[in-house]
Amino acid sequence: MNKASTVYRWIISALGIFLGLWCSALFFSSLFGRPDASGQLRMFMAMFLLCILCRALPVYITEDRALDISFISTLCSLLVMGVVPAVAVIFLSTPFVVEFGPKKGDPVRHIFNIPLKKTCFNAGNLVLSVLLPGFVFVWAGGRPGAIHFPQIMLPTFLFVALSLLLNAIILIRLLTFEAPGTFLRSLAQMMKLILLPNLFVVPTLGLLMATLLVMPGGLYLAVIFLVPLLLARYAFKLYLNSRQEYYQMVQVLVATIEAKDKYTEGHSKRVSQYAVEIAAAMHLSRGHIEDIRVAALLHDIGKIGINDAILNKDGVLTPQEHDQIRQHPVIGARILEHSDMDPRIRSIVLHHHERYDGLGYPDGKKGGTIPLGAFILGVADAYDAMTSDRSYRGGMPREEALEAIRQGRGKQFDPGVVDAFLSMMEQKPGAKAGAPAQKGRDV
Repeated sequence: MNKASTVYRWIISALGIFLGLWCSALFFSSLFGRPDASGQLRMFMAMFLLCILCRALPVYITEDRALDISFISTLCSLLVMGVVPAVAVIFLSTPFVVEFGPKKGDPVRHIFNIPLKKTCFNAGNLVLSVLLPGFVFVWAGGRPGAIHFPQIMLPTFLFVALSLLLNAIILIRLLTFEAPGTFLRSLAQMMKLILLPNLFVVPTLGLLMATLLVMPGGLYLAVIFLVPLLLARYAFKLYLNSRQEYYQMVQVLVATIEAKDKYTEGHSKRVSQYAVEIAAAMHLSRGHIEDIRVAALLHDIGKIGINDAILNKDGVLTPQEHDQIRQHPVIGARILEHSDMDPRIRSIVLHHHERYDGLGYPDGKKGGTIPLGAFILGVADAYDAMTSDRSYRGGMPREEALEAIRQGRGKQFDPGVVDAFLSMMEQKPGAKAGAPAQKGRDV
């Protein structure tokens, strides 16, 4: 970490902590002599505990996107109690937060295993991200406890948008000190991951919860309101755990292939990477891309059923040996039939050696009768096979391999897949992709 980022970290930390302490002192001092002091204190403690709970259990929408329900508690504090109490809630709750990850085995994070400088920076960031947008909320007509529709909607949306934006700016600025010129790109990515999932959902849920809180028995109603969100989080956690077990099974299968044919160790991983990049360039769905990734990792699993002497033969294969090698897609698909994998994965594995002109194997399928994922895998497989060294030949230079792929357009390979692949490769560095010399066959 350079000097500038260190100075920046401590400026944000010091400023945020000072303002957090000031707001906390201001709130508690304001309770003296107030007839509703006990009610205000109970509401503060409820928001305090709610904030800790919500920050500990974010509701994940996908593996990399979460609905920050902790921000819902912050918004509720603002709507019900005001800017100063909301800042006090978020500041004083920070040391007590215990964060649980979405996956089984994720480490539990708390103040005793998080560096103090990180805790201080996070506290400062949160305070600034609530206090400054809070003033905008008041300026736009927002009044604590006065939750009247539709007047309250504009101040609320402004507060949420500015708070999320300011939080992202402060964080990204710290992360990009070491990489100048990446701030705007990183901020845009952060906004895509954080702002978009939260911008409309958080204000809606926050307003609904705040409306419940100001009703008689509101605290109990708010707790009941949170139950579906926490159940959704639990369900997604179970889903992630099952996916984790699924990928562990895939890794076992990949390790089995590698034990049979050492050439596939790097080959399968590289083919998977190429295939995913091609699929992304073709704007396929997340689920389709994931199927292609898994199929690419397992596309050579059928080699388990091929004789070692054939797989590792240095010389020219006989026609009979060629025929045996060409059975590996069928063997692979048969192996995967006994798993709970998507049939689309098995189909891609079975047909990854088919050709666009119908001269491939094992079924001699042609054109549109071949799964798109198989065409993608075929291009990725062919490119890596050409550019990787073998015991019996050296790897082909990158440009020669790309030209061979180009010449195979409409013959061996699907034209759309070739176009996406070549466009993708144009944006990559010109270094040759390849692997150390290994004994092995890819026919």
